Amino acid sequence: MELYYLWNDRMSDIDYEQEEDPEEYFYKLIYEEKDKWSWITDDYASLEASYDGEPVEMGYSPSFYLMSDNESVYIVVDYVYEGSPADEAGIERGDIILSIDNTELNTSNYYDLYSQDAYSVQLAEINNNIISYTGESINLVARVVETNPVLYHDVIDLEGHKVGYLVYAEFITGKDDKFLTTLDEVFSEFQTEGISDLVVDLRYNPGGDIDAAVYLASAIAPTETASGEDVLISLQYNDNLQSYFEYNLNEYEDNLYYYFRSDVVNINMKRVYFLTSSGTASSSELVMSGLMPYMDVTLIGEDTYGKCYGAWVMPDDNEEWAIIPIVMKYANADGYTDFITGIPVDDEVEPDYLSSTPFGDLSDAALAKALSLATGVELTTESSLKSASLNLTKLTTPKLEKKRNLIISEHSGLMDAN
Repeated sequence: MELYYLWNDRMSDIDYEQEEDPEEYFYKLIYEEKDKWSWITDDYASLEASYDGEPVEMGYSPSFYLMSDNESVYIVVDYVYEGSPADEAGIERGDIILSIDNTELNTSNYYDLYSQDAYSVQLAEINNNIISYTGESINLVARVVETNPVLYHDVIDLEGHKVGYLVYAEFITGKDDKFLTTLDEVFSEFQTEGISDLVVDLRYNPGGDIDAAVYLASAIAPTETASGEDVLISLQYNDNLQSYFEYNLNEYEDNLYYYFRSDVVNINMKRVYFLTSSGTASSSELVMSGLMPYMDVTLIGEDTYGKCYGAWVMPDDNEEWAIIPIVMKYANADGYTDFITGIPVDDEVEPDYLSSTPFGDLSDAALAKALSLATGVELTTESSLKSASLNLTKLTTPKLEKKRNLIISEHSGLMDAN
């Protein structure tokens, strides 16, 4: 941590020989005023499986909401991975879960109940602003799930305008880069269809691996930018590490700059539309900000989360424990960084947390807005905004914050060098 941590000059002066618990010791070192993302785990194997896109889980993505009584919690299913236990059990996007194992969710128990390896969920519905049980209970058992981040893609033909639409859930490359191959297949289809515009839906994307972010940005960027391998982002470390990299630039240039790639399927866009939410973070923000110097980038929805920092994954020799500390922040080619309150949207569209609109449906207000801007075809939608009438608050937890990380998995042998 003294060598690599971004805020190494703000760490507490602690005698590690007096510390007995690794987790407690790690969190004592964190600079809490700025850092809410560094973390430690004693289960490196599960972490690695997650980054490979093969975690053990139920296969649905939850959003947690606090009701107006400030105690009761319910889950809305944002999406379901195909072939997962949740998918096979009939869980669908937009489903509402009010209790687990017949125990109603509240601020004290909701995450522990959700995190179990086997449980039943009791579904609910909303009628006249009242949430009530449907009577349906579904049993779920976790297993290895392939979490392909390409949730949905389509070419939308709107009065002769062909617009590519991609819903991308998380930045992971997958084992042997299989999810990057999936991206190539999607963009090859867009290329064959001759799309004139592109809409990328990152509303549910908390971030992830930088290599996947570079890949996506390179597929979207103007061809001259990708083929020229222009600078996507530059990285800034703590003072000592930054000086070391700069002094040994020939060896460590890859630690200071990430460039667009010329070896991807590139669709040569001059403009792109991103759908965003307050949960759109980290690698998502890297892609959007990284493209801004080279093309017209339009954000639609909510201002993004606001995280321009990245972490390294550092396992111990036995690959049992790992620390994931923030080690750098990034800026785009124009120096844009420090967007701690989020990247502001160009067109605000208020989200409806209770919407179960299928991906690609033109009644989706944010998608409709993007399509109208791209094609000039006016689309109007009506939203009941049930969530606003119920006075709901979206919850997050320290455990959920772990996913809002930009992960740099390779660092040029620096760990060995030191």
